[in-house]
Amino acid sequence: MQGQRSILMLATGVVVGAIALGLLRLVMLPALEPVHYHANWALWIDGKRVDLSADRYMEDVAACSADASNITAPQRVHMHENNPDVVHVHHAGATWAHLAQNLGWGIGSDWIYTDEGALYREEGNVRLTFVLNGLPVPPAHNRVIQPGDRLLISMGEEEIDALVRDRFPTVSSDAPGFDAGFDPAGCQGSAEETFNERLRRAFWF
Repeated sequence: MQGQRSILMLATGVVVGAIALGLLRLVMLPALEPVHYHANWALWIDGKRVDLSADRYMEDVAACSADASNITAPQRVHMHENNPDVVHVHHAGATWAHLAQNLGWGIGSDWIYTDEGALYREEGNVRLTFVLNGLPVPPAHNRVIQPGDRLLISMGEEEIDALVRDRFPTVSSDAPGFDAGFDPAGCQGSAEETFNERLRRAFWF
């Protein structure tokens, strides 16, 4: 009898302790800050801008999820509404290579692989150049996309100075305007965390 009472008291203590810890976490847990910002980019190969406006490069808004803990790779960074200029970012760690991968492309430090299976590599006078926010930078494929970034990716024979002077200005600069606007997806990331979602995080379920 004494043993059963001890087990019951122990079990009660564990339950009360778990509830107390969960309530403490609920009070102390910082709210999730939804990620939702935009950047601009343009991709050029052999002196021609690559047209990325086709439907296959766009994220289907119906596929998006409002649950930030269950977001898929294409939802982290993508484009919408046949607008190839604006990149929609919903994950703070998304890189330009992630974006390319979600489009079926691949970009490395000295190569580009298209969604049609063509491989372009640096060879001879042909080089892969990244111009970020007006400045030539080392390979930027693994750089995290920052709010308002403007990136030119060019594979070709053009001199860097010419790319900065003549081609970079063609990269759109309207990303900041999208930050305050409506994102046409359920995974827009602009919705605040609900109490139920906060409660689930606090109690680990």
